[in-house]
Amino acid sequence: MSGPAKDGTQTRALLGDVLAPGPLQSALTPPQKKELETLESVIEGGWKTFLEVGEALAEVRKKGLYRDYGTFDEYIKNKWGYSRSYAYNLIGSAEVNEQLSSIEDIKDKPLNESQLRELIPVPEAKREEAWKSAVKLAGDKPLTAKIVHKAAQRFKPRKKEKTGKAKLTKPVAGRRTNLGPALKLVEEAEGMAKGNDPLLSKLGALRELLQKLADKTA
Repeated sequence: MSGPAKDGTQTRALLGDVLAPGPLQSALTPPQKKELETLESVIEGGWKTFLEVGEALAEVRKKGLYRDYGTFDEYIKNKWGYSRSYAYNLIGSAEVNEQLSSIEDIKDKPLNESQLRELIPVPEAKREEAWKSAVKLAGDKPLTAKIVHKAAQRFKPRKKEKTGKAKLTKPVAGRRTNLGPALKLVEEAEGMAKGNDPLLSKLGALRELLQKLADKTA
């Protein structure tokens, strides 16, 4: 009786070994793995360099070390060939990264510039909450810049509505505009301007215009 049971146990054990998921097999050969490691070190170095450049530009701006070039905008353009938006994105991303990196309870840190850039418009006091909201929104999915953008929207300051040109208000029906004092001033000016024909001509034209307006509002 003991023999079959033992054989059954051994069979199940063997089947378990076969069906159990083994270590993920890489599709890369050893030389390809080595090449990937080399390239990834370059990518990682570029990421660090990106942040270091932003930090350096921030120091140049903060300490006014750009003065030989005039303004900071002229410095980044003439010295480095950077556009204003690119340089300020570098600075802003470095500042956001430094802030979030110093917060101990944030386990998932930003991994690229596009994620950081979405947090630049968020007020400094709200960036931690915005980032945590993005991580929560991503869930088990990869955290993309699009998700960060969506999460950060409710933390960004609302844009002020653009005001157009002031519209001229129409006179209220039934309201009369008293132009009498203006006409009297013009008449007094005409009396003082006797002998000055050019001035008298202009004052006369002004008086006629005021009189027409007075007639319309009468």
